[in-house]
Amino acid sequence: MRYDGTMLITEQLEECQRFYATLLGAQSAPGAGWARFALADGSWIALHTPWQPGMTTSGGSQVMLLEVDSLEAETARLAAAGIACSEPHDIPGGAVVTVTDPDGRTIQLIAYSPAS
Repeated sequence: MRYDGTMLITEQLEECQRFYATLLGAQSAPGAGWARFALADGSWIALHTPWQPGMTTSGGSQVMLLEVDSLEAETARLAAAGIACSEPHDIPGGAVVTVTDPDGRTIQLIAYSPAS
């Protein structure tokens, strides 16, 4: 088994598509009611409108983790694009900042410290 990607359900497709294009620095392959962003490792993040009643479209207890090379560079790039980031805080082996998407989902950008 291999990880393929993550699909996020949203009723704010256009707003979330703009947010994730900015966050990921990539354009999506759009379709009718969905958009898909390819990541460097071959996996992807997709957005999709609900296709059955009761599908959750807001943030909850899940946290998406995205590894970056430099928190400083990413937070500066995102701030310039109007996306607010938390202050960085240390974690074992690195540091993280947190952002929130238009549906209230939590995303953490993680930069690992080089091994000493």
